[in-house]
Amino acid sequence: MLRKIKLKIFRSCFVIVAIASVLLFCVGGNITKSTHVSGEESEPKLAILMYHGFNAAGKESTYVLNASSFEKDLIFLKESGFEFVTTKELINFCDYGVPLPQKSVMLTFDDGYLNNYAFAYPLLQKYNAKAVVSPIAYYSDYHTQYPDANTAYAHMTWEQLSEMSDSGTVDVQNHSYNMHSLQNGRKGSSKATEESEAEYRQNFFEDLQRAHCAIKKATGKAPIAYAYPFGSVSKEAKAILKCCGYRITFSCAEGYNIITRSKDSLYMLKRFNRTPEKSASQLLSDY
Repeated sequence: MLRKIKLKIFRSCFVIVAIASVLLFCVGGNITKSTHVSGEESEPKLAILMYHGFNAAGKESTYVLNASSFEKDLIFLKESGFEFVTTKELINFCDYGVPLPQKSVMLTFDDGYLNNYAFAYPLLQKYNAKAVVSPIAYYSDYHTQYPDANTAYAHMTWEQLSEMSDSGTVDVQNHSYNMHSLQNGRKGSSKATEESEAEYRQNFFEDLQRAHCAIKKATGKAPIAYAYPFGSVSKEAKAILKCCGYRITFSCAEGYNIITRSKDSLYMLKRFNRTPEKSASQLLSDY
């Protein structure tokens, strides 16, 4: 009889523990789910500004701005409550639901001109701003071997890129090794006219990896974003970039980006090309 009573008590305790475990799991699951749902329901808007070259105070053009114009952009962004985001923060939002700022902006500099280092980098530091710099790796190789101080055309050396990366101010990403050209029927890193798909995949992969390794060697950080030269894209490129661990790509199409928890939302991000005709305040007036 005593044994039967003990058995009933044991079974009752087991049932209570089991129910408690299920309730605890459900509560925990709901808490986790709620956090993720909150992240999914909140689809932050991201503005990306695209810059290329700078000068001290010379003539401005479609791809070259005065340093003073860039400084005015930074002042506007700071005073308007924009917060500068990095590629890592975008990935943290997609992967883990880490919130992005309410007014998110990203600054991107394509090509890696020396004038970025001479004129823009000091201003980024002055205003505690962050930016993504995507150099053409071939020219960084060349000017590392043959330094040139002419800010009108020279490109940054790997030492300069490393310095900016180490500062935490600049995020160095991939803009091809030597596909930033219009030659042999190819526009940027897109498929050439007479190139087979197999040939293109091989050529694109080799160029991507050469730049990737050069950036990682210089900065100690593997790039995770690719800025398409001229914004030219071929359908085969995305799969190769994904396989190589690239999570973000930048296009040259203009507009805002709605970032979701889907990893695909970080591909072909739109950017506003900052020209002398439209300042940051004009480009983002309807944010």
